[in-house]
Amino acid sequence: MMIRFAAACCAIILLQTATAYAQPGKFSIDALAGYTFRDRVDYANAYGYIEDAGQYSIGVEYAVQPYRAIELVFAQMDTHAPLYTYQGISLNKGQDRAALNYILAGFNNYFPVAGHVLYPYVGVGLGMAIVDAKDAGDTYTKFAYAVKGGLKVAMGNVLALKLQAQLQSVVQGAGAGIYIGTGGPGAGVTTYSSVLQFNLAGGVCITIP
Repeated sequence: MMIRFAAACCAIILLQTATAYAQPGKFSIDALAGYTFRDRVDYANAYGYIEDAGQYSIGVEYAVQPYRAIELVFAQMDTHAPLYTYQGISLNKGQDRAALNYILAGFNNYFPVAGHVLYPYVGVGLGMAIVDAKDAGDTYTKFAYAVKGGLKVAMGNVLALKLQAQLQSVVQGAGAGIYIGTGGPGAGVTTYSSVLQFNLAGGVCITIP
């Protein structure tokens, strides 16, 4: 009898979770923290790195259809962007602080499995990246995009956990100014190259009733 009662309770909880999530018109807030890996950027006469660092993001998601949602995400990371000649000479030692801020609008598609508790998902986002070369005092705004996949684990009608892997890019986002400004020993590094970063993150998702 107790086993049947427990099974019935579990079924009710799963049904409520699925029903709550499947209803279009609901907002949810995502808060994620993770790690972004280092990316190498090559130029005609030098190379540099966008160093690995922690990345934090917050997003607002709106369900337009069952298991489909649009979202707006802001992500931020503080990092270092050293620049070297191909002979190994540092061009901006001690002056390589940088910040990348992503603002992306996108679309997520969820796939309910395991009794509507697990939701694998894929998504894409387009927008801009604000690249702040802190030591040079320069700020650049560039086109950016991201593709991602992950798993959402429903903990009830309101709370869920998220695990996510994301590939994000700042198109034509790394140039001489990002590292050393408009002067100094690397002033000849005038070409631009795209930044491509891989990020792993986890966090919580709160659905607004």
